[in-house]
Amino acid sequence: MAANPFLGVALHGVGAFSAASCYTPQKQTRLWSWEIYWVTTASFAWLILPIAGAFLTIPDYLGVLAACPKDAMLRSLALGVIYGVGGLTFGLGIRYIGFSLNYAIAIGISAGLGTLFPLIWDPNAGFVWTIGEKFSGTPGQIVLAGILISLGGIAICGLAGVLRERAGGGSPSRYSFRIGVPLAITAGALSAVFNFALLAGEPIADAARAAGASDLLKMNAIYPVSHGGAFITNFLWCAWLITRNRTGGEFLHLPRQGAGTLAFYYLMALASGAFWYFQFFFYGMGHNYMGTQYGFTSWALHMAMLILFSNVYGWLFREWEGVGTRPRRVLHVGMAVIVVATLIITYGNYLGES
Repeated sequence: MAANPFLGVALHGVGAFSAASCYTPQKQTRLWSWEIYWVTTASFAWLILPIAGAFLTIPDYLGVLAACPKDAMLRSLALGVIYGVGGLTFGLGIRYIGFSLNYAIAIGISAGLGTLFPLIWDPNAGFVWTIGEKFSGTPGQIVLAGILISLGGIAICGLAGVLRERAGGGSPSRYSFRIGVPLAITAGALSAVFNFALLAGEPIADAARAAGASDLLKMNAIYPVSHGGAFITNFLWCAWLITRNRTGGEFLHLPRQGAGTLAFYYLMALASGAFWYFQFFFYGMGHNYMGTQYGFTSWALHMAMLILFSNVYGWLFREWEGVGTRPRRVLHVGMAVIVVATLIITYGNYLGES
């Protein structure tokens, strides 16, 4: 497949928008306990939809799994389990510091670690030390500049979130900087592991391609394994919470009368799960168009654009009301920097593939 970084970035944008949208339906399920909402959403996002997507887009998917190396499957699954802890703490972080700041901290850390560290260590090949090679020429230096600028833009968005927290505008009393920031840092470090889970699953994608899957959709073969690992972690945690809090009955009826019905709550969980799943459905397509030389920038692009769209949602949810002009101006600067960085990374990819 011929590289087309501009199309790749557009597809990453669709995936990033989907990722930023995946937690918004949670605001419509307030009568559900957190663990009921989370395990229901996780069932759709990390189990049902990845499996359905693989069987619908990968020819003879069971045969693909039988043909691919079992150690690659185990590595992808195990790394997915570790990422699951990151996904869990990410969801908790939103409760304490809101969409904007949680995304800025967690995604900033994930973008840096998930983009650069695979150039040093690969889950299938071990230590590879390709970081110097990738950034040696002019295209590589442009790409590196774009990555660093994007991390700076994410940091500026994080600063805007801190200013918003100090101003107290639009922040309910349940917000807690002291609790939420450690959760966001943990989420960022462990969420970066998901990129390693995808890299570990590349032999699965290769087996799918050999079985007749298209280059555009071959990464769908990885997701039941990598996402399945994330589901295991979250299912075990939620099962413990459900047992401790005795909330299992909420699967069958809402605890009290309010807006919406039980069917509506399941629909919202399905929407959340679909948004989360489709971020990587489009991520896989975008990644294939980024080319081989600088395809590793997919993670940085995805994370940076996710920050853009998450701050749009923060504005829609009125997290920035009553904070004065300074936090909003800082946020706008950060978002503008991310847009510039995305253009720079795209141009570097284009030069590298030309």
